[in-house]
Amino acid sequence: MPDSVFARAEQNPWSRWSVVRAARTAVLLGPAGRPLAARLEAALNDPVQAPAAVLALTAVAEPASPDRTTLAEAALRSGQSDADPAGACDALEALGPEALADGHARRLAALADGDARVVRLGVEDRVIRQEEALRNRARALLPACLDTATP
Repeated sequence: MPDSVFARAEQNPWSRWSVVRAARTAVLLGPAGRPLAARLEAALNDPVQAPAAVLALTAVAEPASPDRTTLAEAALRSGQSDADPAGACDALEALGPEALADGHARRLAALADGDARVVRLGVEDRVIRQEEALRNRARALLPACLDTATP
């Protein structure tokens, strides 16, 4: 059960990727995973764990329960920090453009077309491909986000 993974991870800071895997498993549980919601919400504070936690919360939490803007903030923070940029895009897609506040659109635009490199670690040719893939995904998300932003 994923709950035991979350419980062990509280005592072991080296377990962050185990939490990510447990959160990904929680997605498969759907509403049956609702007892994990508090643990998943705690994982939002870690940029490595946040995208998987966002996806899990969208699958397991009560429909009106998680503040989707807060979930989008956690996903964006992860994407901007090179913790899990691909997972951040997955999370933002799952949340939909309605979850993005005005400031989020600006930050997503910076991911899509900004000068700062987001993917910083890895083999040089992979970093370039991963960076371009992240920018392409952010560009794809941006029009829908801008359509829902208030003028």
